[in-house]
Amino acid sequence: CRIVNVAFTDWRHFCRDVCAEYYVAQNIKLGGPNRIVEIDESVFVRRKYNVGHRVKTQWVFGALERDTRCFLVAVEDRSAETLLEIIQERILPGTTIISDLWRSYNTLNQLGYRHLTVNHSINFVDPNRNKRENGTARNLLQSHLIEFMWHYEFKDEIFGKLLEQIRHL
Repeated sequence: CRIVNVAFTDWRHFCRDVCAEYYVAQNIKLGGPNRIVEIDESVFVRRKYNVGHRVKTQWVFGALERDTRCFLVAVEDRSAETLLEIIQERILPGTTIISDLWRSYNTLNQLGYRHLTVNHSINFVDPNRNKRENGTARNLLQSHLIEFMWHYEFKDEIFGKLLEQIRHL
């Protein structure tokens, strides 16, 4: 039933837009003194017909404050300039940041953060286990990330918080 599918898709996009407006209005900052935030970047790759050489890539940068909140942002690259700008905008000074050994994070101590590192080659699970086959359309990635953030933050009250946010529109 095409009409039902279109209506459902429209409703889902509307819900994601509501969640996005919430996060824009909140201007959430993670961390602070005595708080731990873990950061990492990941690339989503699309292969032509799911085989062969890489066709499209999309970098995503994320931060997770243990037991509380997180954010995920689609980024053009994982350069120090790009990632440090987001860190300074979204993570409070004095935070203990745990990251991998990626060189873009080398100056975090000089920017007012306590920086600890993890060597993924020693402390990490097999990266091939979490491979996604189908992929996500690039123009929908940010809304999928926002939906994940909403589910993570409001685990036990996802729908109630959504209705509350709609009421404030």
